[in-house]
Amino acid sequence: MKLNIHPTVILRTPKFPYQANLEDCWDELKEAIAISSDAFYQVIKDVTADQLHSLPPKVSFTIWKYFNRAKYRSTPYGTFASFSIFNNEGRPGSHSITLNKKEEIRSLVDWPFKNNIHLQFSDLIQKNCFLFSNSSYYLVSDSIRYITCNEGTFELSELDDDAFVRSILDACLKPVRINELINQLGIANEDQKGFFDLLQDMHDLQLLFSNYDPNIIGEDYFERLKIDAENLPKYIIAQRNVKQGNLDGKLFNAIPGLLKLLQGTLPNNDRDALKKFITRFRKKFEQREISLLTALDPEVGVGYDELEQAEGNDDFIVQLHNRDQNKQNELDRLKDAFKKNINANNFFGQEVIFLNKLDLPVNPNPLALPNSTSLVMSVIDDLIYAGQIGGITANALTGRFSMADHEVERYASEIAKMENSANPDVLFFDVAYMVETGVDNVNRRKLIYDAQLAILNYDTSANPLALNDIQISVVGSEIFLRSKKLNKRLIPRMASAYNYSRSDLSVFRLLCDLQYHGLHHNLSLTLDGLFPGLDYYPRLQYQNIVISPKKWKIKKEDFLDPINKKPIPIDDCRNALVEKGISTHFKTGLADQTLCFSLNEVSDIVALIQYMQKQDSVYVDEVNLPQYAVVKDEELKPYLAQYILSIYNNQNIYRPSLVKQAEPEVKRVFPPGSEWLYFEIFCHQQRTDQLLIACIEPFLVSNEKYINKWFFIRYDENGNHLRLRVLLNDIQEGQTLISNLTELLESYLHSGLVSDIQVKTYTRELERYSANLIEDAESHFTVDSKWTLAVIANQLDNFSKYKICIDLAMRINQSGVLDNYEFIKVVRMISDSFNQEHELSASDFKKLNAEYQLFFKTDSNVAALLQTEEYNDFTESFINLLGKCDEVRKTKMFSDLIHMHVNRLFNKNQRSHEMIIYYFLLKSLQRKMSIG
Repeated sequence: MKLNIHPTVILRTPKFPYQANLEDCWDELKEAIAISSDAFYQVIKDVTADQLHSLPPKVSFTIWKYFNRAKYRSTPYGTFASFSIFNNEGRPGSHSITLNKKEEIRSLVDWPFKNNIHLQFSDLIQKNCFLFSNSSYYLVSDSIRYITCNEGTFELSELDDDAFVRSILDACLKPVRINELINQLGIANEDQKGFFDLLQDMHDLQLLFSNYDPNIIGEDYFERLKIDAENLPKYIIAQRNVKQGNLDGKLFNAIPGLLKLLQGTLPNNDRDALKKFITRFRKKFEQREISLLTALDPEVGVGYDELEQAEGNDDFIVQLHNRDQNKQNELDRLKDAFKKNINANNFFGQEVIFLNKLDLPVNPNPLALPNSTSLVMSVIDDLIYAGQIGGITANALTGRFSMADHEVERYASEIAKMENSANPDVLFFDVAYMVETGVDNVNRRKLIYDAQLAILNYDTSANPLALNDIQISVVGSEIFLRSKKLNKRLIPRMASAYNYSRSDLSVFRLLCDLQYHGLHHNLSLTLDGLFPGLDYYPRLQYQNIVISPKKWKIKKEDFLDPINKKPIPIDDCRNALVEKGISTHFKTGLADQTLCFSLNEVSDIVALIQYMQKQDSVYVDEVNLPQYAVVKDEELKPYLAQYILSIYNNQNIYRPSLVKQAEPEVKRVFPPGSEWLYFEIFCHQQRTDQLLIACIEPFLVSNEKYINKWFFIRYDENGNHLRLRVLLNDIQEGQTLISNLTELLESYLHSGLVSDIQVKTYTRELERYSANLIEDAESHFTVDSKWTLAVIANQLDNFSKYKICIDLAMRINQSGVLDNYEFIKVVRMISDSFNQEHELSASDFKKLNAEYQLFFKTDSNVAALLQTEEYNDFTESFINLLGKCDEVRKTKMFSDLIHMHVNRLFNKNQRSHEMIIYYFLLKSLQRKMSIG
């Protein structure tokens, strides 16, 4: 995979040069404050520059913070910082950028003003407005359920099902004018008044939106309505034009190598909420594909991230089942790897640790990187200081600027097209969400992706996606979304930096979490994250890229007199900082909410003392000012600029959804009393083999005349148990078989060796085995179960069982039912997946290889078993079932059938045994190829 740096760069600069003087900038600063905080502006609007030193301390401190932001912080906020966009040709030796000093202002009506727009629905009817459905509607029993939002709180609303209401909703899934809707539905003239009343009710209930309702994506809402904005409150995006210049391309040479190293080194896991959802979904729906809205329904589905009220007991079980130590284990391994290279106790005295000189273990099969991601950085002389590294799409940081500049819109659309061209079998879509009036300004953006899903807002795109069209399934550990209408896999994206964890809407949270599913998206690394609580951290650097700056811990007590607990003099404060080795300039704060201080400025030391009064302790980061500033204005005044680079790759990272083919209608659910009899026998996992031989097999033999098919599997849900499923020749004999089995198990029940016997409903796994092949699969499971009982009766050791499984796989390979190249590819892929699941380290692989050598050299007593009729029937059944699969299903069926066979063969640790079997099988195939 080749990583490329996009030539288009977003540049962000503070309002003032970093050498600016407050008195000289006071009038401009007041103008910026007036835009951002009218309340504070009223306090200082009449203050002149020569009065600044006579203001109360609290007011002076607030002014200092505003001015500090205007010099050192490049995060856009009113006119306190601006953005630029330029094409970086990256010519070696060319290393300067000249900006226009003057900021150009893009003014939009402030988003909260939308609440002041009130239009009578009768007027909208006269305007022949467009109507658009709230596509979150779906049926549950005799009710229509749909999502509403009232005063910022989302609710699941419900009304009685009405076929006519649904016909209106269906007709408005794409915006349609009222007159056209009347024609579509065949509304007679005399019925139109009642129809209009119904439309108004549906609009009031948030079932319908009109084109006069807000949209967050696309053409600006207020401009679309042609609102006179002259005297309205404004949301401002400031921009400066780049007059000329470039960054030296040689500076960036190390960036791809850094990202690949971090990709292979850093731990990365899916969101915990996604893991819990996958477990709950598989438990309830197995491999079925169902409506996304049904899956998230708190009553008939599984909800998401505890955002719905769930049954307490089940929720507790899920929490226990999902206690995940993987992330911590990976972090601990990373810490251990660092400890082998560096000693945290010796950080004092160290200036720089070079990441590229450390011997760190690299995951040979890391998660893929997103097709585009971001590096937020500053350039100080010949060093790059990396801020944020990662993100799921470069458009997350650029989307908000698309409202201000068509060039940004073009650039963001180019990124979206690149992501799509790398994954032509899926459809990326942007999620249009709005609820927080106070922060939704940053959510406003142009339509960047080919598709859009609007959640409770109007949609201006050509072909809106509908929530109730989206289907969801879980295949293995991967979540798939599919448009039923388009029959295409859907991939959500959000071209916004909005902090979506603020939302309590389950469908929105799931869609946003799904952006990150299965991808390595966070590549930031800090020493204080690995070794928390130390007093000092050296700089962590990769070649010329600083990925973690020097940090020092300072405490409130450092600035207080030990006797009277009052602040110490300014010179003493400065000396205390110098003694710690703190750099001349330093900053503190979180994310982009930072303050920068200089040891040489009295006002900064005063501000630091005041700042520390509300802190027990803080970490401060080094700040280095350049000897040669890259970014200057026409007056050659230097700025502390921040750059946003987009790093992209063309790797295909998304599999398409399986094409849904028409299948015969077959019965899915068999309750007790129907043709399938299903027992769950609860006992210790190591007791199951004895029960199979001593009770289950005699039961099957003595009742053979009543039984058409049967099979067993082992399970641990709600306790270890055997699942025995029996297809009856005659339903009337069901009670007889129940009595016969419980009689055989009665002594085990009395002794406590069997804790419970339950008769349950059998639900076929039609999604896994297909409606076409489910009966063939059940027949194969019968043959598999018979063969497994023969193996268990011989009390074989693990190596012997491994040899049987590998012989089975070799016979399948020799049969030609799977292409030899495809077979090896599938085995390698499954083996890699198991290795990743088990988080195998280098020492683990060493042990595995030693085990394989022992396995290969060990004689086994299975030769006679492999000649039996039961084994030949089993392998023939396996191959025949694979032969009935289409090419798309064949490899999945192979892995599923092997998985079920290993489940039957071993009474515990089945997944670990399966991992070893695939590892040994791959080794055996490679050995065969090397001598073949």
